[in-house]
Amino acid sequence: MNNTESVVDLAAKAMLAHTVAGPDGRTFLVVPEKAHEREVSDPHGLKPQPKYISQAVTLQTVDSLVGYTNRFKSEPTILFADISANSITATIDYHSKEAASNVTHRATMTLPFSEEWRLWTGISGKLQGQLEFARFLEENGADVFAPSGGELLDSCRDLQAHRKVNFTKAVRTASDNENFEFTADTEAKTKGGIELPTKFQLKIPVYFGEPDTDLFAFLRWKLDPDNGGLTLGIQLHRTEHVRQAVFKQIVLSVADRTGCPVVFGKAG
Repeated sequence: MNNTESVVDLAAKAMLAHTVAGPDGRTFLVVPEKAHEREVSDPHGLKPQPKYISQAVTLQTVDSLVGYTNRFKSEPTILFADISANSITATIDYHSKEAASNVTHRATMTLPFSEEWRLWTGISGKLQGQLEFARFLEENGADVFAPSGGELLDSCRDLQAHRKVNFTKAVRTASDNENFEFTADTEAKTKGGIELPTKFQLKIPVYFGEPDTDLFAFLRWKLDPDNGGLTLGIQLHRTEHVRQAVFKQIVLSVADRTGCPVVFGKAG
C-alpha cells in the first residue's frame, strides 16, 4: 500500500463510528460529523458516585428528625429553629470554619398542632348560643382539668335546660363564678339563675404527640337586654406565649439528643 492509499484508508476509518472509554468508566459512541453521539454504556453497570449529597427530606416526628440527624451528622451540622413556622431544619452539611459547603443535605420537620389545640383555639374569642356552647363543653370536657367534670356537667345541663328564659343580669358570686339571673314566663312567674365558672383550666398538648400543658380560658358572655338572650364563649389566655415556650422546649430537646448546636431562625 502506497502513501496515498494509506491516507485514504485512515480517512475512511475516521469516518466510521467508534467507541471511546471515558475516565469515569462510561463508554461513548463517536460518530462522524452531522451525526449524533449517544451513550452506549452497559445500563446495568455501576453509576459514578456523586461528588456531594443533594437531598432534602421532610420528616413527620421529632424522633425521626433526631434519628436521621444522628445517622448523617458531621461536625458542621447545625439546627435551625423557625419559631413562626413551627419547624426545625437540620442542615447536615453546613459550612465549617475552614471551608464553604454546598449545603444541599437537609432534614426538616414541621410540628403539627394537636386536635385539642385546634378545637380550643378555634372557638377562642367567639360567642356562641347557649346550646352550642353547652354541647362544646360536654364534648370536650375531658380537656378541662378545673372545674371538675361533675361541676362542668351540671353547668352544661343548666344551660341546655334554660334556653327559653329571659336573662336579666349577671352577678359575680363569692366563689368568683358568674351567676346569670333569669325570669321564666310560666303560670307562676319564676326566677332563677345559672352559675358558670369564670375561668377554666385546660390540660391539652400544643403539638401532636407531645405531653399536655396547662392553658387557661376565661368565660366571655353577652346579654341581650331587649330579647333576654345570652351568648357565651371563652377567651384563651396567652396562647402565643404557651406555644413559643413549648416549641423552645422541643428544640432544646432535639439539640440535646443530637449534640448539634441550634440557632433560632431560617436556613437560607
